[in-house]
Amino acid sequence: MAKLGMPSINISFIEAGIEAIQRSQRGIVALILEEAADTITKLKTDHTVGDDTVKAIENPFTIYTTDDIPSELSDENKDYITKCLIGYTKTPYRVKVLLVAKNAENDTKADKFADDLSVLATERWDYLAIPTITDVQCEAVATWVKTNRENKFKKVKAVLPNYAGDYEGIIDFGNTSIKTKTKTYSPAEYTARIAGLIAGTPMTISATYAPLAEVIDCDRHTLDENDEKVNKGEFFIWFDGEKFKMSRAMNSLVTTTQGKLEAYQTIKTVDIMDMIYDDIRKTAQDSYIGKYTNDYDNKCLLISAIQGYFLELERGRLLQKDYSQVDIDVDAVKNYQIVHGLYTKDELAKMSDLEIKKLDTKKKVFLTAKIKILDAMEDIELPINI
Repeated sequence: MAKLGMPSINISFIEAGIEAIQRSQRGIVALILEEAADTITKLKTDHTVGDDTVKAIENPFTIYTTDDIPSELSDENKDYITKCLIGYTKTPYRVKVLLVAKNAENDTKADKFADDLSVLATERWDYLAIPTITDVQCEAVATWVKTNRENKFKKVKAVLPNYAGDYEGIIDFGNTSIKTKTKTYSPAEYTARIAGLIAGTPMTISATYAPLAEVIDCDRHTLDENDEKVNKGEFFIWFDGEKFKMSRAMNSLVTTTQGKLEAYQTIKTVDIMDMIYDDIRKTAQDSYIGKYTNDYDNKCLLISAIQGYFLELERGRLLQKDYSQVDIDVDAVKNYQIVHGLYTKDELAKMSDLEIKKLDTKKKVFLTAKIKILDAMEDIELPINI
């Protein structure tokens, strides 16, 4: 007997793009923060602060504004959350905070955050930062991100300090020291700020050259060295002679392959890809899978819904106008018929495309789509003739 497993939709991105249905809210940061064990215990039970009774909170818990930051947290953790909430042109939609007990014995363990990541796996978020992460733990976290993106349908991303992940789901924050008026931060500590900045960047623009008003100094390099850092997949703060701002908004992917080319190297484009992936998957599960017979008319309803969302993204200037298309994949339907012995190649060759589209494909829905994701304006060329 064939093993059916759970119903699924295989959505694979190639350079041409893919379909989506209902646009989702983006810009959620997940922070793993180390806190004293007794503080965590206190927060998880009703307790008093001064004359006020404070209700217990869940762990992880959600922060929308600085007013939501528990007063019991350490000054360092309050600062990480506050820095994250700065964002860019807007603040992150929300910050999901997971508190873990400090344990110095675990600091040298590569899998230190494995259990914590398992907890976060059930939560909805976009960008992860761990201000206390060390070099030895970056690889394990990067592998977890890649495994979840590739095999578990969870399109999450992580900001890691000076880690050349060579992967679109890893942002390599490439500074070695960041100084504000009140504190000098390690790159790991400042990943909370960078994750918040990316999450607070609307999809219509990029985080390229986003200014960081609070920074008064950082490691500095020549223009050639800055170009080299970008080409190595680093996203970093640099000084333009007047202010400190972010470099070109790239992720750590440097090794491009067929089907995963230049577009996969930009933070903005990957974020839109992930949004589209998440939306069509969630909407298909909630509204289509198991709820309609798999006939031609219902396939057309699904196609119409996907096309309608394409048009919404076009109107929002995320996709190129009048380009997006979605339809039944005729070649895939042909292959299904041949593989399952339903029709021969000769029989299919005599059919029109419409006749093939109407053929029964049991539980399978074979669609094909094309879109063009619009990037931000970053490179301007203006020869001036005199």
